[in-house]
Parts: sequence; C-alpha cells; structure tokens
Amino acid sequence: MRHTGLMQDTMSENPGRFRKAAFGLLGFTLLFACPSPSATIRSLKISGNTVFSERELLEEMSTRVRTAYAPSIFEHDVQSIVGKYRSAGYLDVRVGLDRCAFSPDSADVDLGLAIREERPTIVGRIIFTGVHQFTAADLLSRCDTRIGEPLDAAKLEQDIDVVLTRYERAGFPLAECRVDSLVRIPGSEADSLLVTLAVAEGRRFTIDEIQVRGNKETDPAVVVRETRMQVGETFNPVKIDAIRQRLQRLNIFSDVSEPELYTRNDKGGLLIKVREGNTNTFDGIVGYVPPNGAGQSGYVTGLASIAMRNLFGTGRKLSFNWQREDRFSQELAVRYGEPWVFNAPVNLEGGFLQRQQDTSYVRRVVDLKAELMVSEEFSASLLYGSENVIPSADSGASRVFRSRTSTLGVGLQHDTRDDIYSPTAGARYRTDYAFGSKHLSDIPPAYAGSVAARATVQRFTFDFDFYKSTFTRQVLAVSLHGRELQSGQPEEGEMFRLGGMRTLRGYRENQFIGSRVAWSNTEYRFLLARRSFLYGFVDGGYYLRPAEDYRGVPQSEAFKVGYGIGVQLETALGNLGVGFALGQGDTFSTAKIYFGLINDF
Repeated sequence: MRHTGLMQDTMSENPGRFRKAAFGLLGFTLLFACPSPSATIRSLKISGNTVFSERELLEEMSTRVRTAYAPSIFEHDVQSIVGKYRSAGYLDVRVGLDRCAFSPDSADVDLGLAIREERPTIVGRIIFTGVHQFTAADLLSRCDTRIGEPLDAAKLEQDIDVVLTRYERAGFPLAECRVDSLVRIPGSEADSLLVTLAVAEGRRFTIDEIQVRGNKETDPAVVVRETRMQVGETFNPVKIDAIRQRLQRLNIFSDVSEPELYTRNDKGGLLIKVREGNTNTFDGIVGYVPPNGAGQSGYVTGLASIAMRNLFGTGRKLSFNWQREDRFSQELAVRYGEPWVFNAPVNLEGGFLQRQQDTSYVRRVVDLKAELMVSEEFSASLLYGSENVIPSADSGASRVFRSRTSTLGVGLQHDTRDDIYSPTAGARYRTDYAFGSKHLSDIPPAYAGSVAARATVQRFTFDFDFYKSTFTRQVLAVSLHGRELQSGQPEEGEMFRLGGMRTLRGYRENQFIGSRVAWSNTEYRFLLARRSFLYGFVDGGYYLRPAEDYRGVPQSEAFKVGYGIGVQLETALGNLGVGFALGQGDTFSTAKIYFGLINDF
C-alpha cells in the first residue's frame, strides 16, 4: 500500500539520496582520460583487485575488447566499478587508468585499470532520530545491518523498508525514513561510521471516509462493502492491500486501481478507482436439423446463455441456460446469487435445473448454497440439494426408476488466482461432500425383489487448477477434476456426464456417463492481451459405469484422450472461446469445433 498515493520518500524509492550522502563524504575516483583517436580496443586488463575477480568487474563494463574505444563510455564503466565496490562497503576505493598504449598506426589501443581497494568501511554505530512510537532498540533489532560489518548500501536500503513496514502496520503509512548522515567515528582503529537514520513518523492514519470513482451503474455501497473497512478504522496495510483483489473477484469491473490514501481537513480517506466492465453477457447458437425421411419433421438444436453478474448495480447475479442436443434431449437451468446477506460476508445461491433425456426420463434438481467468505482466498459452504427423476410413462421400459433424493453437504474452496478468466499465477482448490438418502417409488413388480426402495447417497467433488507463468506472455495451465457417486444402486439419472468443451474436449457434449468420472486439462497459453490468448491442449478423461445386473447392463469403463488448439478473446460480449479438438480415432473431417461465451457465476 505504501506505493500508492502516499508520496513517501524512502531510500529504496530514491537510492540516489543514499549514494549522494555516503559517497559525497568519502572517497574519490582517479580517472585520467586517454586521447581518443579512432582506435579498436586490443586488450583490457584490471590489476589490484582482490575483492572481485577480473571477470566480475568486466561484466560491469560496456567497454569490450575488439570494440571501438569511447572515453565517455569508459568513464561510465569506471563509475560502475566504483559503485560496485562502495555497495560492498569499500567507500575509499580508488580506480585509475594506468595504461593507454596505442599501436604505431593508432589503429589499436591497450587499456589497463589499476584499483586501490583500501580497507572496507565498517558500521561502528547506528542511531535513530525522531522515534517516539517505538524504541530505537526495537527498530534496530529488525535490521540486517550489523555493528562491525562492512557497510552494505543494498542491505541498508532494505532495512529502511523494514522500518517503514513496521510503522505501516502500526497505522503510520505516511512515515518517512532516510539516511541523515554518515560520519567517521574519530579515534577508531578501523574505518568506522556513525550511521544516523532520521524518522518522521507523521500521525496515526484513520480511514474516516471512502470515495469511489469510475462507477456508473454499480452502487458505491457495493464497493465500500467489499473493502470490509469501517469508518474511523486505523490504517491496516494487510486489509488495504486485499481490496483490489476482492473487487476483481466480483467480475463486474474491467479494471481496479490500487487504493490511494489522501488527507482532507485533517481527516484520512481512501480513494478507490474502478472501471466497469460488461456484466451482462449473452451467448447463443441455433441450428436446424431437417427431416431425414418421409413422414418426419425437422427440429431445432442449439444453446443459449444469459448471465447478469451485477443486477441493478447491486452485485446480485442471475443466469439462464438452455441447451438442446437432439430431437428429444434438452436442458434448462436458472441460477440466482445474493451477496452479503444481512450485511455479513455470506453469499446465498440457488439454482434449478431440468433435463429431458430423450424419451426415457426427466431429471429436476434444486440446490441451495450458503458460502461464508472466511478470507479473500478461503471460503466454506453449506450445501443442500433435492433431486427428482421422473421416468417415462412406460416405466417398465425406462432406463431409470422414479426417485427422490435429498442431500446435505459442505464445501471448501481456496483460490489464489490473480485473475478468474485468464490467470497467470496461482491455484484454485475446491472440494464438496454431500450425504443424503434416495427413495424409489413405483418399482415395477419384475424388479421388486432385486431393487431396494431406500438407499444412502454420497457425492464427492474435487477440482484443482494450477497456473504458472513460464516465459514472457506464456502460461502453463493444469487442472484435475474428479466426481464420484456412492449409492446402493446408482442409476443413469443421477450419474455424472463427461465430454465436451467444459470437461473432455474432442468428444460430444455429455457423451459419457458414469458414477465415477475424472478428467484433466493441460493447456499451454500464449497471451495476446490481458484476457486473450492462443493455446494448445491435451485432455484426458476416465469414466466408470457400474453394472445394473437386474437390467442386464454390464459394467463399463474407459480412458479417453483429446487434443487440439483454441483461442480465447475478450470481446464486447464477454470472453469468447473457440476450440478445434480431436478425440481418439478422429480425423479432420470428424473433429469437434467448440464455441462458447465464458462467464463465471
């Protein structure tokens, strides 16, 4: 937080002050310019060095053998060597040009540098001035600079940053710390320095007001609520630093700036700048399959998805999804989310799903979730689900029985991704467990002796996503997913489906079904923009469908692999994904092409 809007004057942000204070008092450089006819450097030697090797010093220089000799560049190289020594505590180092020999025709030149390192300057004493909130001993105990050790400029810069962090955490974000003086201690046998660090503590900062800028539709109260700050609360850098990530996770802003502190009329304030994104998205694909014979009619297939993630500017969410796969199978889903119920960090979500599976059965699911946001990264949920499977009128020929299932469960999630749609770092882990009972009714007499009317049900869900930035604008994305249903006799209507754009690419949507499914997705992404990228992928999937002995259905299981390429583009409608995928045995003529509008509810 100290880097935003605080106008601090720390040594780490302005290292030139430290070097001016230290090196303006101690030591000087010997540099004798060599005449500059047009010449090529034939050799370059360094002598007198013991602290650093010749190779280490040459790496600090731009001057190279077999390049044109330029006195201005050579002088800059000498200053770089001096800076390297002084950073190591050799403040009295002297560097001189002791050789500059031209060839008879002045086409080549041999150069030599002589170094007189002198003794390292050690820290004899460190004192703090202007300290009232803490003791000097407390601040000194947190520093890595030690009495009797050579003065290390980089280490001292880090110590000043540690001191400022100490003040920030105590509610003093405007505190300043600088090197006030470096003075030799008279009469010391070694070259000892008295280091004086001056501290300007400022006043304890409180958040007396919060301003929001850039919002057009979103209620400012929604943004203020997500800060989890109370008016009059003392500045807390941990809470302030978490605000930007919280707001980004709402998925209603295209950009959120780091919060800035300000003072007005002796009151402290927090300024949050946002830029609203497109929070309403629509995706739809419709096709028509003509009749394939006399007496038959054509039918419409496709999908439609509408998502509103900032309903009326309140952060509420509402989505509708419809999908028709063939003449007889279709799915409809509605979902609603209410954030911060009773002004507590609790989100409530509810959903309804109905699936018509060809002419066999209808499956209806109602679910509720109460999510407690324990921290910015961790949340815990309570789950409730009610599921009804209604077979076709001819229950004897149906693949399922009429059933009603109720479950209660818990869920845990830990999410450290830096972006939801296009992460470059972090991971997400989620697991759910639900337990309940299933009641079968209207069991045909032929199955009455082999099928139990009641059974316990357990469902396990596991998701893990990992993202790692490998090279510039390149990301490795790996995910693992698992689902398992344990029941007295799992039926098709309650099993999990596998295949398609969201699970196993290269296969039809929901092509496979099983009581146990698992899949992995591995992508290598080349970023085009913040949320746009090209990628290649390899997917692997597994499903197990248990035997249904009473129906004469044997057990089946298989491993499947899919691979291909794709692109995700950030558009005015949302994040549009297009993929080209091949499954096992596919050719280019049988490949699958996916289109999707990616959103997160």
